[in-house]
Amino acid sequence: MHYSRFTGILAVCLILIPPVSASAVVVDGIAVVVNKDAILVSEINEVLMPLMQEYREKYSGKELQKRLTELRETVVNQAVETKLILQVAKEKAVTVNERDIDTRIDAVKSRFPSEEEFLKALATKGLTYREYRDQVAEQVMVQQTVQSFTSSGIDVSDNEIKDYYRDHPSEFVTESKVNLAQIFLASPREATPGTVEAIRQRAIQLHVLIEDGMDFMELASHYSEGPNVENGGLIGIVGRKEILPELEKIAFELESGEVSPVIETSYGFHILKAIEAMPAREVSFEEAKPFIEERLRETKRTEKYKQWIKELRSKAYIDVKL
Repeated sequence: MHYSRFTGILAVCLILIPPVSASAVVVDGIAVVVNKDAILVSEINEVLMPLMQEYREKYSGKELQKRLTELRETVVNQAVETKLILQVAKEKAVTVNERDIDTRIDAVKSRFPSEEEFLKALATKGLTYREYRDQVAEQVMVQQTVQSFTSSGIDVSDNEIKDYYRDHPSEFVTESKVNLAQIFLASPREATPGTVEAIRQRAIQLHVLIEDGMDFMELASHYSEGPNVENGGLIGIVGRKEILPELEKIAFELESGEVSPVIETSYGFHILKAIEAMPAREVSFEEAKPFIEERLRETKRTEKYKQWIKELRSKAYIDVKL
């Protein structure tokens, strides 16, 4: 499934549970009060600082200041949202499966050469393993709470799906594609006119052999200087603008099984074969239906999430001290 707006919102919520050590609390300041809970300055900075560095590399002057102000507001707002969700989770006594926590931690551990290196990385963040595990548990809790709330009561009717299909016809037309194989003879840039002509004649001779019935892919395996020689010069399925313009024009005019004439480009000489021509076509309603249904569900989940957060904010005591 495509990376959706709702999934993106959820991902941000998970990111914004940053690693903060217990020792940091002693010297830390309070950035935001959310009901009876505090969000620490260090929690905000843990997310903010790496992003600020990226912005400083991209922007400068007034534009940088504007972007940094917007970034800080975004990070603070998302941290508040995450805290509100955690409060709901604790109020509803959401439980977290230990195996889900283990799976998350194991995925992170796998990026390190050893457990010792993993623990060292935690230490540089001021974290013990137990503190880190507690934070991962909160991440899982946030995810479960959001998914539980936003997934319930989401229905998509057949009429909604039909209406979407009718109203967005351009989304349900496949692009034309072609499954190509190629014989390629390279023509070095420093080659003399005589050498280039000799290479052209070799390409023409190969084309004659193909016309006489010799197997294209067998010839490619023996004589082509292009990629995938071991696979008979198979390029694979390509769309428009995915190959050289000189090749594209001819490739998309070929019928299935048809072989092109010899084509000269700045790289050399090419002979193409359309293993299968795949013209653009309209995707049927039945084919499109599952994708439309999921897209509409995703949209409704996103809207439900936004409304939920709006209600939580309206009922909460929020004091931003930054």
